[in-house]
Amino acid sequence: MNELKWFVWLFPLLFIVHDMEEIIMAKYWCAKGFKQYIHLPIIPFGGTRNTAGFAIGVYEELILWIIATMIGNISGFYGLWYGLLVGNIVHLILFHIILLPLSYRHYVPGEITAWLTVIPCCYILKLAQTILGYSAGEVAIWVTIGIVFGFINMKILHKNINQLARLVK
Repeated sequence: MNELKWFVWLFPLLFIVHDMEEIIMAKYWCAKGFKQYIHLPIIPFGGTRNTAGFAIGVYEELILWIIATMIGNISGFYGLWYGLLVGNIVHLILFHIILLPLSYRHYVPGEITAWLTVIPCCYILKLAQTILGYSAGEVAIWVTIGIVFGFINMKILHKNINQLARLVK
């Protein structure tokens, strides 16, 4: 279990590496006004062109992932962390590796680090499963909770991103 206590911190670290690419490239990418060729209900950065609002949203997510990691390390209860990690992996693969690049047919911020971080995230997940030994039912429950929680959180952030941006004016 001590090995897991160290590895769980890689999730928030890899998350921030990925999201830093998005934060750094968002303003440039939005200014170019890339056309979406295949229309999806998914708009990068919640449709905002304000990097500050997006950065606040990333910060909020990072705090949640750190809290889940701390809960796991302090209590030994890693279910929430496990579910959020799987949710992040699904997000990287589904949105940054498949849907958004195909939809825009162009580089999308976060695409490069999605490729670079998804493999270590999968390794961390495999290691966690080996150590924790969750049953299929436990995996299903925690993955569902992690994906639903992450999706709801992201929808709320995207809906309020422009209001968040006003906090830093």
